[in-house]
Amino acid sequence: MKNTKLINTIHWTAIIIGTLMVAFVLLFAIGYAIDGSNKAGPGLDNHTIFAFTIWGIGLAGLVLAIWKPGIGGLISFLSFILFNILPAISSNPEARYHPILLIFLLPSILYLLYWWLKKSGIKNS
Repeated sequence: MKNTKLINTIHWTAIIIGTLMVAFVLLFAIGYAIDGSNKAGPGLDNHTIFAFTIWGIGLAGLVLAIWKPGIGGLISFLSFILFNILPAISSNPEARYHPILLIFLLPSILYLLYWWLKKSGIKNS
């Protein structure tokens, strides 16, 4: 009984944190689309476009993980790991690594933990 409560807590924590992160990023994207579309800024290079595509795949993985925690958690985990590696291999001297972005790994890890505990034979009721 205790294990089932722990598994449910892990699952709901992953869902809540992941959903809040996706909503937070979407609010920023909508705000930028509304306010930033009329401002001239630096052009986007291929590396930046690739990085944000990887980040978008990671966010999509968090959404998928609500229904399929194993594959969604794995997609988001690998995408966010790659996204955190990209500044190190960037040719742009202004590309910097920000450790705060590791926070996006938290729901991915929780989804994978939930999936592993559920597959290991403990029934979730």
